[in-house]
Parts: sequence; C-alpha cells; structure tokens
Amino acid sequence: MTTKLSFLALSLAALVGCGTSQDIVATPLAGTVFGQDWTFMTGNTDMFLSEGEDDFFATFYAESFTPCGSEPFGVPSLIVSIPKTPGDYEMGLQLNMTYTFMSDNKIATDGRIVVDTVTATKVTGGLVSEYDGDNSVNGQFEATICQ
Repeated sequence: MTTKLSFLALSLAALVGCGTSQDIVATPLAGTVFGQDWTFMTGNTDMFLSEGEDDFFATFYAESFTPCGSEPFGVPSLIVSIPKTPGDYEMGLQLNMTYTFMSDNKIATDGRIVVDTVTATKVTGGLVSEYDGDNSVNGQFEATICQ
C-alpha cells in the first residue's frame, strides 16, 4: 500500500510540474504552424464566443485583413484563449491554444500567455506554446476586440 501511495504522490508532483516556464521573446509572435513558417500579422476576438466568458476567443493569422470582418480561410492560424484580466498564465486544459489548418486541429495545453493590457478595443500580450516540432510559436501580439 505504501508503494502505491508513493507512486501516486510522485505522479501528482510530476503533473503539477507540467507546463512551461519558457521566456516569451520581445519580437512579434512567430514560429511554425503545420510545418510552415508563420509570423503574426492580424488577430481579433469573436464577439459571440467571448461574451460573458472569462477569456477572449481569439484567432490569429499570418495574413493582413480588416479585423472583425471576413477572416482568411484555408490558411494556417491559431485559435487562442486569452484571459480578459492582465496577468501571467500557464496554459492547460481550460486555457489552451489550437494550431489549425483547414480541418486539422492540434490543441496545445503546454505554454504560457501573458496579458499586458486590455482596453475596450485591444488586448496585448505575449505567448509561448509548443504542440510538436511542426507547431510552436513565441512572441508578442496585439488583437482587436470585436464588438
């Protein structure tokens, strides 16, 4: 019985240590998404999916477009859960990010997001996340809050 309890305690300690304490670089958010070089250009929140929640439902693109209008289709992008309160957050099951391309989605729970500012129209911060060798990003973002 003692061996089982010791194993359980070690397993729980290992889970608590999951996540990343990686530094977020001061450059624009960039990396690879589905094995393609990717650099953040435009991001916006979804008004309907963000309403009444603790987090913004945001989509980030390596494409330029007018936020809160028609978003690009068929390009690698990120769906990010961004807390509405400034702070430093570890990603996990409730706070995660999805690497997406066409109908393929890879949900990353390993990472960190820092929210610097939240205004009526913008949310700024930085994040670092890795799903696998083909899907990892690190850097700063500014997303438009759609209303």
